[in-house]
Amino acid sequence: MNAKITLRKIVLLTMLLVCATNFAQLSVPFKIRYQGFVKGDMTIIANNIVNRVDFTSGPNEPYYNLTSYAKLNDEFDMAYIDIDEDESTFSSSSAELYLDNSNRKKIVYAGLYWSATYRYNTGIQKSEKKFVPTDASRGTFSSVKLKLPNNEKYIDISGQVLFDGAGKNEFDEIAPYAVYADITDYLKALSNASGVYSVANVKATQGIIEGGVSAGWTIFVVYEDQNMSGKFVTSYDGFAGVTDKSTDIVFNGFQTLPEGNVRAKIACATLEGDNNLLGDQLLFSSNESKFFTPLSTNIRKDNNFFNSSITIENQNFINRYPDSKNTLGYDTCLFTIPNLNNTIIGNNIKEATLRLKSNGDRCFMFFTAFGVEVTPSTDEIIYAATDDKPLKVASKNNLLKFIPANKDFLIEDYRTSSSINRNRKNTFIDSKNNIIEVQTASISSVTSGYYIIANIFKSEQSAIEFVTFLKSKDIEADFFTNILNNYRYVYLKKNNDLNEIVDLYLSKLDDTYEDRIQILAINKNNNDLIADASKKELPSKQVVTIKESNKKELFDVQIVSIPNEPRGYYIVANVFSVSENSVNFFNSLKAKGLTPKVLINPMNNYKYVYLKKVENEQEAQALYLSKINNTYQGKLWILSVNNNNSLITDNDD
Repeated sequence: MNAKITLRKIVLLTMLLVCATNFAQLSVPFKIRYQGFVKGDMTIIANNIVNRVDFTSGPNEPYYNLTSYAKLNDEFDMAYIDIDEDESTFSSSSAELYLDNSNRKKIVYAGLYWSATYRYNTGIQKSEKKFVPTDASRGTFSSVKLKLPNNEKYIDISGQVLFDGAGKNEFDEIAPYAVYADITDYLKALSNASGVYSVANVKATQGIIEGGVSAGWTIFVVYEDQNMSGKFVTSYDGFAGVTDKSTDIVFNGFQTLPEGNVRAKIACATLEGDNNLLGDQLLFSSNESKFFTPLSTNIRKDNNFFNSSITIENQNFINRYPDSKNTLGYDTCLFTIPNLNNTIIGNNIKEATLRLKSNGDRCFMFFTAFGVEVTPSTDEIIYAATDDKPLKVASKNNLLKFIPANKDFLIEDYRTSSSINRNRKNTFIDSKNNIIEVQTASISSVTSGYYIIANIFKSEQSAIEFVTFLKSKDIEADFFTNILNNYRYVYLKKNNDLNEIVDLYLSKLDDTYEDRIQILAINKNNNDLIADASKKELPSKQVVTIKESNKKELFDVQIVSIPNEPRGYYIVANVFSVSENSVNFFNSLKAKGLTPKVLINPMNNYKYVYLKKVENEQEAQALYLSKINNTYQGKLWILSVNNNNSLITDNDD
């Protein structure tokens, strides 16, 4: 069986190589759709709208097969995904837009794209090379339905057809199309743009056609946040068949920073990129260098960039339903250009080129965007996802590894609360290396924090039964609902202190819970994770507890002697033994508009990140008690350096 599949893929790849030159290099030239300067950023959400049907799974069940034996979309019977149980729709899927600190975000622009292969309504494969329609009709596809967050009804969206391949010899076998609609006003009218978006009635061929069935939708968003750096954002749309004859898209109208790190992002959407067919590339060059660099991420390889996935940075975009990792021919991505030491795009650059090329897999691009930082930032933004490895942060005696949430704990509806003893092993700790996995998720309807999860259920009744069962065993529990997919997460503890949650996790809730558990961080960005994980017990030699009689408030003073440092009182926000963690925390404070500094104790190499240094104890107390004039709400300490332990005596009266 595997030999047959492999042979078919070899034959198909050969056919693609032979016919690649027949495709128009640029069917519809790419033109600017949006361009502007914004203190803020850009983002995307997307999902596919068709999926495979086989003996075990329907189209609403996500397709996760990424192995070398995974079938291509033209080897499957393909059908519409339809998740909404709405009789007015024949296809539908959802994705969640999550904007942290959403009260600071203002929508500037939003564009909706949808695209599919649509030769006719339905078709079958009669023999190896013969594909015939069972419904040869082909309807209009320039309108879809859109459901906005917290709305029960769809609104009708009419779009501009960017391209229709029907009747064009080089495209007629699959007849791809792409459509665009401006939905900015709809998002601007929302009090909060974060939430679940559903797109319905995207038309595509069902069944099988030569070359394969694929379809999906993408929403591109530009938003303003006055606390972020300035960026110049340009989006383009058109339609390009990616072949061995390269297609170039030129970005201009900007100028990168005159000095410092240059940060830039690219977004794009394509149709018909296959997971197991190689040869397609996305390359980038600036006007300073004529050399084109193949771009890649952890998921998208430099020789298989368009690989049937929906990704943000180095991770699969999981906030969608269904959340197939293999979308069988629909690609959308947003990623930061890896630009260590400005090797790909340098300072004072005014033009850059995106190049599409393929010597194997055939695909079609219809949207791309480029965003580059063009004004000095008040912060050093941490792009942890551009690293080759998942975000890892030292915390106490453990190393925390942050990964996207998965559904390992999902229990089918027919499994009841009696399954508490089904699996007593802890699958989320590498005890040999002291590595603990913390899963991360953005869920707009759930309060941010760290949760200890016991189980995930598809039905509310199952979640209620499980919580009732736990309470009968004197185990406190509750659940929340992810409105994206209606999964119910039963949790045992919630806390904003990550280290407390880790301690409870390691102790199995102080030896009160025997089944497996996992830690889920909700609505925490990289800065939050780094700062929270890096908090440690102070390595002080002496701590004096102070109680100011008129305010009746306790606070701690750490007393140290540091050779060759001037005496004084330091208002400390955190202390680190790992340099990288101190730098990350330092940058996160700068991002909040603060002016931190670092004091290093050469005796133990501890790095104290402090916000103020004063000469006398009264000023230190006043700054501590006022939270530095109400500018910092986190935990603070007073570090008394070389003061001969003279700070205030204990006032208990």
